[in-house]
Amino acid sequence: MKDRKIPPKEKVKEAVKEAVKTRLRIDSQEELAKIALRILRKEVKDYTLTQTRAKRIALEIPEIEVKAKTKRSINIRKIEKCPICESKIKPIKVKNLMNEEIVIGYKCTSCGYESDLEAFVPMKYIFLFKKSK
Repeated sequence: MKDRKIPPKEKVKEAVKEAVKTRLRIDSQEELAKIALRILRKEVKDYTLTQTRAKRIALEIPEIEVKAKTKRSINIRKIEKCPICESKIKPIKVKNLMNEEIVIGYKCTSCGYESDLEAFVPMKYIFLFKKSK
């Protein structure tokens, strides 16, 4: 097997942006990585790209909106970082009738992801190109 080469971040950014701009909507990070890799390999045949890297770079591109389809998890547990961008997550708190603060969900400090106590396990990512206004 040939040695695979990791493309520079800027090249990946261009390929991801081109992929989403051309398609307007890509329905999985697997599909995003596959299309972006096809674009990258036009220049260098040995390039490689993981799905996670493609998703993380897509999150940095202002023209791309990343949405996550989540599944409900029965286990109510505290989450430490955002399941989409891995940034810090903060609890959403309210006061109950006894004036005690309770956690009702979580919100990402970076990408704006929100969830209640159950729905925070991402199953699928959707990448949308934001049309200029």
